[in-house]
Amino acid sequence: MAAKDSNQGLNKYGNLDLDLFKKHEIESLIQEQNKRFQVICSSKNDAIITSDESKRILFWNKGAEYIFGFTSDEAIGQPITLIIPHELHHSHNEGMERMNQGKEPRVLGKVLELKAVKKGGEEFPIELTLGSWDNDGKRYYSGIIRDITEKKKAELIILNEKKKSEELLLNILPKQVAEELKSKGKATTKRYGNVSILFTDFKDFTVMASSISQIKLVKELNEIFSHFDDILESLQIEKIKTIGDAYFAACGLPEKNTDHAHRCIEAAKHMFRYLEVRNRKNKLQWKMRAGIHSGPVVAGVISKKKFAYDLFGDTVNIASRMESNGEVGKINISETTYELIREKYNCIPRGQIHAKGIGNLNMYFLE
Repeated sequence: MAAKDSNQGLNKYGNLDLDLFKKHEIESLIQEQNKRFQVICSSKNDAIITSDESKRILFWNKGAEYIFGFTSDEAIGQPITLIIPHELHHSHNEGMERMNQGKEPRVLGKVLELKAVKKGGEEFPIELTLGSWDNDGKRYYSGIIRDITEKKKAELIILNEKKKSEELLLNILPKQVAEELKSKGKATTKRYGNVSILFTDFKDFTVMASSISQIKLVKELNEIFSHFDDILESLQIEKIKTIGDAYFAACGLPEKNTDHAHRCIEAAKHMFRYLEVRNRKNKLQWKMRAGIHSGPVVAGVISKKKFAYDLFGDTVNIASRMESNGEVGKINISETTYELIREKYNCIPRGQIHAKGIGNLNMYFLE
């Protein structure tokens, strides 16, 4: 019987030992969780703030002290609006009341980008993740807050660099073509049935270039062509490129319009007026010719490095011949262009003139 009682005692003590083991295991888990919580709470990267339904701060960790500048003694017991910009107080109070009433929360569990206020009154951007729980009939709220000032600075730098890249791309390509290139990685070659091409060139440019320094020559050309760029932009004409002292532009692409010939003529007239004023003020005299022809072209982006938007077809060659067969101070146009503008402008027929590589063409000077 004694042995039996002894075995029963062992079983009994064994069960007691198991209960104690479970208790110790639970206590260890609680201690581990507390340690983890303490580590998280001691982090300077994130502020952890707890408040109750009265909207007063109950818990304020080291991260909150570091980010906001208030010590825990200064913050605990204060309204949570201590760190909220004044203009957001009303919306914050409305949201808290809505959650206190048990209504569906709009922000719980979401990462929100907001503004907060430091002890010195400085506003700064934050990321907030908000959670809530109920205990003994009361509701509590806890927010994890991260200062994202540096992140926002980096985003702004990236945004500005992207903007510069896009502006640079738009200086090389028409807007529609640039957008297609960005979205698809390539630009479609397109045929346009009727556009107008404007070419300008300077007489005796080679002689002029040999009479002044190359630096001064480039400076002069840059000033003139920059002004030409402004003229084209005001008339929604597309600059294609410059070739030495030649200036090549087109109207009616990539956005089609019906008055492309009129716009090219107005652009050329503005260019002549600008040079006339410039020549009156400067010793260096720029003597320009202008030629315009209208017709079909093919347009596309050439190469995959140093993109170039270019036009191809007889229309381009004929427009170039209009310029080279013109005279200083005059706009020389083809018969095709003449038919498009004859109702609005007076022109002087020049008859058929031989164009190199093309043959005889009817040409007109704009009065």
